[in-house]
Amino acid sequence: MNTNFSKIKVGILGGSGYAGAALIRRLLKHSQVDIVAIGSRQYESKAIATAWPQFAGLLDLKFVNNDEVIENSELIFFATPHGVTAPWVYKAIKAGKKAIDLSADFRLPQADFEYWYKQKHEYPELIDKAVYGLVELHRKEIVGKNLIATPGCNSTTAILGLAPLAFNDLLGEDIIVNVAAAVSGAGRGLGLGKHYAEANENMRPYSVTGNHRHTAEVELSLARIMAMGHELKTVNLQKRPIVSLNPHLIPMTRGIMATSYTKAKTDNLNDEILLEHFQDFYKNDPMVLVQEDLPNTKAVYASDRSIISVRYDKRSKQIVTFAVSDNLAKGAAGQAVQNFNIMNEFNETEGLFLEGIWP
Repeated sequence: MNTNFSKIKVGILGGSGYAGAALIRRLLKHSQVDIVAIGSRQYESKAIATAWPQFAGLLDLKFVNNDEVIENSELIFFATPHGVTAPWVYKAIKAGKKAIDLSADFRLPQADFEYWYKQKHEYPELIDKAVYGLVELHRKEIVGKNLIATPGCNSTTAILGLAPLAFNDLLGEDIIVNVAAAVSGAGRGLGLGKHYAEANENMRPYSVTGNHRHTAEVELSLARIMAMGHELKTVNLQKRPIVSLNPHLIPMTRGIMATSYTKAKTDNLNDEILLEHFQDFYKNDPMVLVQEDLPNTKAVYASDRSIISVRYDKRSKQIVTFAVSDNLAKGAAGQAVQNFNIMNEFNETEGLFLEGIWP
């Protein structure tokens, strides 16, 4: 536990996006944080409440440019899009700052990034220095590091639902993940598919049959767990399981449910055995709850926890896992703040919300 009570000067890039707002909400209640600068190109020089009325009277700051955020902060959260974030992270690291990146720019090895994101990575030397920030799998690696790559929302939820199976050698050859994802996961920018008349009372698949970028994160994480090690150097990344991840956009504001299927390797299974495996795997993880009841997304609305359950289908011999997260919380800002806490050896739950909002 860090006993240094001098607050860390924290900045946010991309503060006018949904993840930026979720970061502000958590950092405002964090006892070890002083928010000193928030960047936004669209709202530069305007009050924070111009973009986020919920913070009126609570945060006496104006949006500034990215350079000012980096200059005035000791640690920066990057809530900016993939592909444009890496240069700013490089600039921050070069200036001796710490970085927690919510984009995809440092989550994957260079070859995987360039394959899935269809662009050249300009700072591959930083990829090797970044730690994949799924705390439940990489807690020890995160402590004291300068660059954390926060996982994607869909991948976080899918990995958490499958990790205990990988750890206990229960994954079959076929691994299928069906994801139901809320509209806010697509960000705050305009788009036809996010218009109310288009999204309301509608459900549609997108980026299916091997085209969703978060697939690589799921496969790499499962490979690490199956190798009984969580560092890239201990894993043959060519021998990774193949995952079929198929997301669906659903008409709700926030939330993800990942329902995963795999053929059991053994007949000696039942719900109780599987639940015991899951509970044991996450027994020291305050932001993951394993329960017997099937979870629902409303239970994690605005919460930084994920809730998981598992069932065994005796007739088809399928293991089915159910995991829910808030895409802006455990799937983004909450996980980033959780990483911040681990980096600095603070209480892991400081600034986070365990409870959801219902109704």
